[in-house]
Amino acid sequence: MKIRQAQTSATYILPDPGELNKRVLIRLRVDMPADNFGVEPQYPVTFRTWAKVIQTSATTWQETAQTGDAITHYITIRYRRGITADYEVVCGDSVYRVKRQRDLNGARRFLLLECTELGECRQSHGGNNDDFLFAR
Repeated sequence: MKIRQAQTSATYILPDPGELNKRVLIRLRVDMPADNFGVEPQYPVTFRTWAKVIQTSATTWQETAQTGDAITHYITIRYRRGITADYEVVCGDSVYRVKRQRDLNGARRFLLLECTELGECRQSHGGNNDDFLFAR
């Protein structure tokens, strides 16, 4: 009888050549105090990279929304260390907040970012962020 090792996690299909077809900006967001008792976002770390951006399924969105941590998009990039939930991804006019990240298959070749779409990219001037009480 052959003894097999139990598989403890899913095996993901790595992106094919040409699938990383969107140019995105990845930036570290740090909120600094502003003069009017609000916060002003600063972006001390920014870099551009190629990415694959796909929307999650309705089931994934519903299951994650129930916990208050809705995942709306998966963004796949080449592996990089240090990307945390403090990062944002800008693709076109849309901004996404990184919620979680996974090393696909533990191979350190690709990184899957689970993100929430925040909306359109706007220039913030600190304070109360236009008509909203809280900044993103």
